[in-house]
Amino acid sequence: MKRYRQNLSGDAAFRSFIPLPLSSVSVDITPETEIILKETRDALEILNEASSLLSEEEIEKLIMKEARYSFELASAKALGPCAFDIFSDCEPDQEDSEDIINLKEATKYAVESMDVLPLSSRLLKNIHYMVCSSSAYDKKYRGELRSSPIWIGSGKSNLKNARYVPPVGEDMTTALSELENYINYGNDLDILIRAALIHYQYEMIHPFIDANGRTGRLLNTLFLIENKVINSPVLLLSGILKKQCTAYYAELQYVHENGIYDDWIKFFLKSLREAAVMSIEEINRLRS
Repeated sequence: MKRYRQNLSGDAAFRSFIPLPLSSVSVDITPETEIILKETRDALEILNEASSLLSEEEIEKLIMKEARYSFELASAKALGPCAFDIFSDCEPDQEDSEDIINLKEATKYAVESMDVLPLSSRLLKNIHYMVCSSSAYDKKYRGELRSSPIWIGSGKSNLKNARYVPPVGEDMTTALSELENYINYGNDLDILIRAALIHYQYEMIHPFIDANGRTGRLLNTLFLIENKVINSPVLLLSGILKKQCTAYYAELQYVHENGIYDDWIKFFLKSLREAAVMSIEEINRLRS
């Protein structure tokens, strides 16, 4: 059942979402899901074999490509009417823009930091600070969890009529703490299904003023590395999500509106599988 909090009163009143803790989410793993899981695992294993031959320079090229895809996915120019995050106002015109380079450097930093830091709010804040290093984010509280409400919808939306208002205040803090616990301790669900749930939950919490999508997609990569699903940050997941951005945001919204995770999980698993294939093809081009 969906839960909301009523905030303020009178003309200023608005509702914000209270996410259901992932530890209480029930998932029905159907035979179809099992088939997709196997296909995804197989594709990721082939990716690991291919990536084991890469030099550091080649891995960095793939990190850069994923950073570019993730930045383009976050930009209004790439998304058009299927935009989920109305706070992205950057332009991906320059191939190696400062934002893309910052995301690449944040990825390298995050992978190295996992030796000393758990996947936690502290690491996410450090990542966010690096992702938002350019002057475009001077007033967007880089590296800090938001303390004010935000909303998601069209450019004419507000807190009262937005398609989605993420949790505010204590609800956001509690949800992020629960997510951190789930990331590190989880449950007995398949690790790829947990990855799907984590991705959804992070997007619903939207803990920063801006750059939530880029930070969340990097969190996915780190989670898969931490759990030895992939060996290095070469998975081009943002490239696949960019190609099907309308379906991507529609699936996230469907879970929010209906509380049913099954279709989202299958969509995410298929996206992982396709991203593995795309990454393998890119590795072959690099080494040809």
